[in-house]
Amino acid sequence: MLSKRQSKILTNLQTRHGRKKSDVFIAEGWRCCEEALRRRPEWLEGLFCSAAAQQSPRWPNIAALAAAAGCEPVVVAERDFAALTDTENPQGLLCVLKRMECALPQVLTDPFCLILDRVCEPGNLGSILRTAWAVGLRSVWLLRGCADPYAPKVVRAGMGAQFALDLPVFDDLAAAAVHLRQLGGGDLWCTLPEAETTLFAEAFDLRGCGLVIGNEANGISRPELGRAVTIPMPGHAESLNVAQATTVFLFEAVRRGLFNSNP
Repeated sequence: MLSKRQSKILTNLQTRHGRKKSDVFIAEGWRCCEEALRRRPEWLEGLFCSAAAQQSPRWPNIAALAAAAGCEPVVVAERDFAALTDTENPQGLLCVLKRMECALPQVLTDPFCLILDRVCEPGNLGSILRTAWAVGLRSVWLLRGCADPYAPKVVRAGMGAQFALDLPVFDDLAAAAVHLRQLGGGDLWCTLPEAETTLFAEAFDLRGCGLVIGNEANGISRPELGRAVTIPMPGHAESLNVAQATTVFLFEAVRRGLFNSNP
């Protein structure tokens, strides 16, 4: 049974302040919880489920992963589970996980670095992380001012990407550029709508470089630090959603053969 103290803690974790104070965060739903248990069992602090979830054919796998992590699930009454989440139709499964700070990378493990400059909308950040995972990136560099990558909405949109990716945080774009150079990397490519170079041009070479994606409303904080690149849009739309634009860039990198098949 869920105690009042546990219920209060879980409710507080819906806020950024509560997550920071507790150094834990929540993952909800079958897919996110399975990825968390499979990829980061050492992060697990608790597993909560409804009685209905235990009847699901997917439950035995979750139970086995939890047991391997040394965690006993806590069963929560159906009427109480909805109060623990901010989703309209909760799936009856929730993990509490330790929030682990990611050290700055010491080697470049990807063909290029994806750098997010104050991407602040949770759904956008989660979608970008999911796409980065899908194409084979192992890390995404975040600048301060980005949405909390472990906020519930970001975790849901990421669909488990947070457990597969390293997410180092840099103070600003200049710091990220300096670190990239220290690791033997090259220039920054800054995504700007007015750029003359398009992502389909031969001159656009991402290998060893940083691809900078800017804030939804204000773009890139220091565009003068890099070279400019854009997505050609023959139609009349003013712009693409930042997650859509990032997807176009990442799959252009796939088309060019920059990625091998990663596990």
